[in-house]
Amino acid sequence: MKKTLKILAILIGGLLALFVILAVTLTLVFDPNEYKGKISAAVKDKTGRELRIEGKLGWSFFPWIGIETGKLELGNAPGFGTEPFARIDAAGAKVELLPLLRKQVVVDTVFLDGLKLNLARNAAGKTNWDDLVKPPTAEQAAEKPIPGKEPGIGGVSVNKIDIRKADVTWKDQKNGAQYAVHNLDFKTGKIAASKPVDVQLAFDLESGQPPLRTRVDLKSRMNLDLEAQTLDVDSLTLALGDLTLQTNFKSTHIFDAPAVTGALEISPFNPRALMDKLGVKVETVSKMALTKFSLKTKFSATADSAELKDLTVQLDASRLSGSLGVRHFARPSYRFDLTLDQIDLDSYLPPAAPAAASGPKPGTATPAPPVEVPLSALRALAVQGKFRVQKLKAMNLHSSDVVVQVAADNGLITLGPNQARLYSGKYAGRTTLDVRGKTPMLAMDESVSGVELASMLKDAMQFDKFTGTANLSAKVTAQGLNALQIKETLNGTASFAVQSGAIKGIDLKTMGDTIEAAKREKTYQKLTELTPKPGDETRFSQLGGTAQIRNGVVQNNDLKIQSPNVVNVGGKGSADLPREILNYTVTVGSFPIVIDGPFASPKFRPDWNAILKGQLEEKKTEVKEKLEQKLRERFKLR
Repeated sequence: MKKTLKILAILIGGLLALFVILAVTLTLVFDPNEYKGKISAAVKDKTGRELRIEGKLGWSFFPWIGIETGKLELGNAPGFGTEPFARIDAAGAKVELLPLLRKQVVVDTVFLDGLKLNLARNAAGKTNWDDLVKPPTAEQAAEKPIPGKEPGIGGVSVNKIDIRKADVTWKDQKNGAQYAVHNLDFKTGKIAASKPVDVQLAFDLESGQPPLRTRVDLKSRMNLDLEAQTLDVDSLTLALGDLTLQTNFKSTHIFDAPAVTGALEISPFNPRALMDKLGVKVETVSKMALTKFSLKTKFSATADSAELKDLTVQLDASRLSGSLGVRHFARPSYRFDLTLDQIDLDSYLPPAAPAAASGPKPGTATPAPPVEVPLSALRALAVQGKFRVQKLKAMNLHSSDVVVQVAADNGLITLGPNQARLYSGKYAGRTTLDVRGKTPMLAMDESVSGVELASMLKDAMQFDKFTGTANLSAKVTAQGLNALQIKETLNGTASFAVQSGAIKGIDLKTMGDTIEAAKREKTYQKLTELTPKPGDETRFSQLGGTAQIRNGVVQNNDLKIQSPNVVNVGGKGSADLPREILNYTVTVGSFPIVIDGPFASPKFRPDWNAILKGQLEEKKTEVKEKLEQKLRERFKLR
């Protein structure tokens, strides 16, 4: 037995010695550099590109199977210039031989030095790597191998991956974008199954014109278990300029049904300063806008859903909190419940364009094309949520305790019931948009009560022609694909009641007195227009009425004004919303005053035809009354 074992040991030792001698002999005798031409020719045949092998090829066989190369250069795709697609200074990798006999793969350092990669897309949308990536066949696409479970492999480990001084550029002729990554370094610790590994990535990100650079650093410690299909990231820190992002998460079923849960935090930083470094210019009304941002949340996600919980976002002086989520990525369904303490939306708007020195003549400007309702996007919208704002400034309007509810499904979108407090009063409303048919249908039921008109109108339109406490309501419907069509099909009712206010810019008593004097002095032919003066106003205790809206024309026939200075004031007429033309008559005592013309510059004039006709009727009535009086006296009738 001992002799047999001794013979066996000698035999194995001899085979190993022979194997080592063979490996050494191969490395000494076989020179891969003699095959540079054939390698380049094979690449040319398969890809149509030139492969230049400038450096020396080296290889080893025992105790490591390894390959190393010096400078390599791969040509670009046709139509993308003479600049090479890729270039490296040196690269190499080694696999230990003996563990392969035990069905284990032990890789020494994998290194890549001086990579220069030039990525591009032309104006037609074709990239310079399309020809290198062939779509999988139907059989290949059907195969779903599970990493780590390939037959015959017991384990894989890599001592280290080291990529140094890599440069990657991206030029997009289709949209003009241009980015570059310089001085990229990527390093890992030992990579082994079910063992934590440290990963470091750092590079300079270049963007904008002129090019600006920002340093990016990423550090992480992760544990990937292919057999258990889990990935745990204990800590991941990403630094981009002043931005620092930290996260940790756990992933399960990463090949079968991936799911991840974790936490994310972005420390306070200045977004405006970061965008400036990246060459992204953002102009806002307020220079302090976009100068502070932070975020903290817990998250979870699957292959078909994502959710943020315990969300806290700080943007400048505004704090947003709540939750939001999305399901069914193929046709997203959104859910949210968010609260914002305060925000000034106007401060984030772009600055107003400077007034032109000389604009087109009135009536010659080409109107802007109407913006149509995006039907396909609205029909696909699926949303259910509530949004609260404690203090809001938007379009220069101030409000508080705002509650907006949104529900959208299969083309039926509802906003409301919504509510808010504004200008000492309250708002309540509900709006429905139905885009299920060919033509969008709009329905609105809106009201405000107890609102101080003076401050609200001044903030909303820089318009201060009315004061008083108002109650306003409207129920309207409309249809159309753009704003003009909606105006032209607007139908419904409205009512208004204003107390203790004034109409500024118009003095109805003065206008009535002016007409009375012209009538008395018979100079009415000269009084063709009434021109309000600065400081004119008509004070009232009550002003109210109702309106009928038909195809965009608002008709009011029951205006009543109770004024301490003017008696018996009423009015009726119309406002054409699509054409923005007013045709209205205010009656002061017995004198009708016509107000007509564009909304922006209406004209005031006495309606002398109606006034003289009324005067004639008064004389007829007076003559009739005198005749009747004489008849009664003559025949002693009562």
